[in-house]
Amino acid sequence: MTTRTAGSAATRMIVIVIVACIAAVTLPSVLILGIGMLPTLAAMITDRRKEKYATLCVGCMNFTGVMPFMIRLWTEDHSYDHAFTVIADPFTWLVMYGAAALGWAIYFVAPGIVGMFIGLRTEQRIQRLRRRQRDLVEEWGPGVASGRRDGEEKEKRNAG
Repeated sequence: MTTRTAGSAATRMIVIVIVACIAAVTLPSVLILGIGMLPTLAAMITDRRKEKYATLCVGCMNFTGVMPFMIRLWTEDHSYDHAFTVIADPFTWLVMYGAAALGWAIYFVAPGIVGMFIGLRTEQRIQRLRRRQRDLVEEWGPGVASGRRDGEEKEKRNAG
């Protein structure tokens, strides 16, 4: 068991060193990504559900808002100066955090919309079953709709 723990710790250390090296080389990108994805971090901290739906909605939309500025950094000049220029632009903040706000809106509005569609679908199914029930009553008589057998019907009349 000790070797397994030691191997796990060594693997973890190797991953940390690799991530640290990549972060050092791509620090301007990490800077924009770190600042831009703060709403996702807030969603992750506040989301108490096991499924993390808020984190998923906010994170995806937030990443979508951050990505154009990452691409701009990669295609123009991948330097600290350019990264700080991108971060200093208020439009950048508006797009990144506005996309995250849209993610929160989706998180809060989507369950209501889905519930409404499920309710409509259920209502349509009920109407279809009622039409089918009317057709069966026309074909087989009213005893089909009561849900009782003829013997139960007679017993009820005799008891009353």
